[in-house]
Amino acid sequence: MSILSRLGLFLALTLSAGAMAMNQGLYFHNQSLRLQSDRPEDQRLKLRPDGTLRVMEKFTFNQKLNHASTEAKTFKQRYFVDSQYATGLDAPVFYIICGEWNCAGTASYSFVEGLAKKFKAHLIALEHRYYGESLPTTNLTTGNLSYLRLSFAVEDLAKFQRFMVNTKGYKGPWVAFGGSYAGTLAAYYRFKHPELVIGALASSAPVFAKTEFNEYDAHIAKVVNRSSCGDKIREAVGLIEKRLETPEGSRALKELFRSSDIPDDEDFLYAVADMVAAAVQYGRDKVFCDAIDANQDVVEGYAKGGLAVLSSMGAKPSEIALSSALKVDVTPSENMRQWMWQSCQEFGWFQVANGEGRSTSRSLRVNLDYHQRICKRLYNVRLRADGSINRSWYFPMLDPKTSRIIFTNGSNDPWLTLSVVPKDEPAHGHFDLLMMEGAAHCNDLRAVTQLPSVMEAQLRIEGIVADWLR
Repeated sequence: MSILSRLGLFLALTLSAGAMAMNQGLYFHNQSLRLQSDRPEDQRLKLRPDGTLRVMEKFTFNQKLNHASTEAKTFKQRYFVDSQYATGLDAPVFYIICGEWNCAGTASYSFVEGLAKKFKAHLIALEHRYYGESLPTTNLTTGNLSYLRLSFAVEDLAKFQRFMVNTKGYKGPWVAFGGSYAGTLAAYYRFKHPELVIGALASSAPVFAKTEFNEYDAHIAKVVNRSSCGDKIREAVGLIEKRLETPEGSRALKELFRSSDIPDDEDFLYAVADMVAAAVQYGRDKVFCDAIDANQDVVEGYAKGGLAVLSSMGAKPSEIALSSALKVDVTPSENMRQWMWQSCQEFGWFQVANGEGRSTSRSLRVNLDYHQRICKRLYNVRLRADGSINRSWYFPMLDPKTSRIIFTNGSNDPWLTLSVVPKDEPAHGHFDLLMMEGAAHCNDLRAVTQLPSVMEAQLRIEGIVADWLR
């Protein structure tokens, strides 16, 4: 194996873990910032998993701001093109959908890069409105956020694709690919615009909107309860709540968690809960549980394990605290304020404590009331994410007339209860539903894996896409 190939393999393996739970795209967000960095230590990330250099061109497109109006106002939406593997303008186009992150272009999903090589396809990626460099305005007041909504994001995809076909001449069939919330977009794009894409891969895609997502915490508890780790986590949470009752205890506790810059106790409790959630969601629960098992003081062990998970992706506790969304003037490297707006207004997906006892892993203070206060605090609006968008999106998508969507999910991913999974197959056999045993969030989008279930899923995806392209 060449040096370049070994570096590509190293990249794929090192990017296989680490992210935050509430902000699903923080993994992709931080990955993309490193991919675009000029630091010497990040230059290896410019390599594909096969060891070749990524060759991408960046452009901007004048995207319509308000798709519900005849108003002509536009903003600059960034997109990326990589035609290294394509044989001409009639070649297939693999449409990389970016979600709530600073888009890394076609490098976002290394498995799809490999598919493009096999099928001699163009790779074209579109950055999501309001994220990365596709900001209509850097001042994200409540009023300025009004055009950040699911329906507009889907219509962005359609308007841009028509532009690329009609203006740039890409005449081959298009296939949509997305992971996490971007997987939601991929599924809904195929549902809304089957005339534009011949199929879609929706990896770890939450497509059902609900305000109180208590099943998330239930899944976290189920995973950590496989050993004594779950009981130690709950013991630590109780002690953390107790120590927060005094100023001295709170100060010492936040110093231990490197969270002195999180003044609000409930914001701190959420960040603490998110450490465990991220560990499970991205397959790092052993790292976390080993740390808590190795310490007589379970709170100290919790802090060490949680900080190790964050360190693996270069994040700090204050970056995952919901209070980080208070900042109104954002840069391309920030994404929490936008994502929380989408959560408060449309999706919900608030990871509340799942009752008491062994069925939970987090403080009971992380509840719906807390999230209602967060939405009020951030935007001075009431929480509006009541699941009503399911009537326009989720339930109509389930109609048998909607076809050619692959839903992939990992059995260890707490988001899978909001996706479409194999147990739903009798009712939704018109989709391809793949469950990857032992896998975590979006594992199938990474080119290198050691999990047999992921390798099997990737082979099935390749076969399905081949059928679509025939």
